[in-house]
Amino acid sequence: MTSSKSFSNVPAGASQQPTPFELHINEQKLQDFKTLLKLSPIAKETYENLREDGEFGVTRKWMLDAKQYWQESFDWRKEEDRINSLPNFRTQIKDDDGNSYDIHFAALFSSKPDAIPIAFLHGWPGSFLEFVPLLELLQKKYTPDDLPYHIIVPSLPGYALSSDPPHDKDWTTIDIGRTIHKLMLSLGFGSSGYLVQGGDIGSLVSRVIAARYDECKGMHLNFMLNNGIQDKASEDDKLTEQEEKGLKRMEKFFVKGRAYAHEHGTKPATIGFAMASSPVAQLAWIGEKFLAWSDPNTTPSLNTILTDITLYWLTDCFPTSIYTYRQDKKMDQVNKPTGYSYFPYELCPIPQAWAAKTCDLVFFKSHDKGGHFAALERPETLWADVEGYVKIAWE
Repeated sequence: MTSSKSFSNVPAGASQQPTPFELHINEQKLQDFKTLLKLSPIAKETYENLREDGEFGVTRKWMLDAKQYWQESFDWRKEEDRINSLPNFRTQIKDDDGNSYDIHFAALFSSKPDAIPIAFLHGWPGSFLEFVPLLELLQKKYTPDDLPYHIIVPSLPGYALSSDPPHDKDWTTIDIGRTIHKLMLSLGFGSSGYLVQGGDIGSLVSRVIAARYDECKGMHLNFMLNNGIQDKASEDDKLTEQEEKGLKRMEKFFVKGRAYAHEHGTKPATIGFAMASSPVAQLAWIGEKFLAWSDPNTTPSLNTILTDITLYWLTDCFPTSIYTYRQDKKMDQVNKPTGYSYFPYELCPIPQAWAAKTCDLVFFKSHDKGGHFAALERPETLWADVEGYVKIAWE
């Protein structure tokens, strides 16, 4: 396998050189986390937390088992080594108002002059870690000399290793989109143009970027939910049996699965304090989403889930990761080549016919396995779709 650091050469056209970055959490902070984890209690047995069907949330047994694994088997330093085996960078992005933000990103840079830049944008409760399996896949498949793409995986502002949003004004997906666009321009992709890919909040940001910036040539999404998309439905839509089943899943999510989003959107300060008080609180709040939103056959491993939650905890990012939930997410129509991958266990699987009314849909593929965390659950499949889309969309 080619050394990952050999993918670190930033293209010659970059207007500013990002700084190489390695993650190393202070040992005292790590020990404090372990102490808090040990002392954080698991709630007593209740009718609700003994239900094994997940109807009322995570089970007490799952919490006990997860906490035990977290304490006895999980190795954060090993996860750091995995992160640091990839090229990571930080760069400063100056916003239009004069404020500057440190933006972290992992990347695989190609040596090919015609390499296609693609930004992969994560969601909540994920992070740039969602795309580590995909980056590792490409590391093994290509060398810098034959990699046909530049792969850029940022930490969105407020998440993990990037700066917080400003403390003196609101911040939305439009602001995130502007920041990521400026990042791509700083790396020299203004003349060639670039593509974006995203799920969850990353899909909303992708849509913002594709709708607003000429340099963005198109987008590939694995999450299509957006305010107003249900209004696109008509009696003439031809839906498959899989899509009809998906709409029932979405209906259940709207009835029983959105309480967390309402809390994030209406009282983010309160839930921010609650989640910052205990690792076990984040284990329950975030762990539930990984279990409920994944395909039972492709659910990320417990170690993967705990790596995500530990990164949240050690970077203190939970309170600054939920700001987009109070935004009125009005849909941007995207008149650029768009790809859409449909995974059946997505929390809101949008039918192809609805999606096509919001964009220039040139690539669509439905799958029989996979859920909301497609990049973690089925990285090879998602990547195959992205490649298939790029072949059609990039001219």
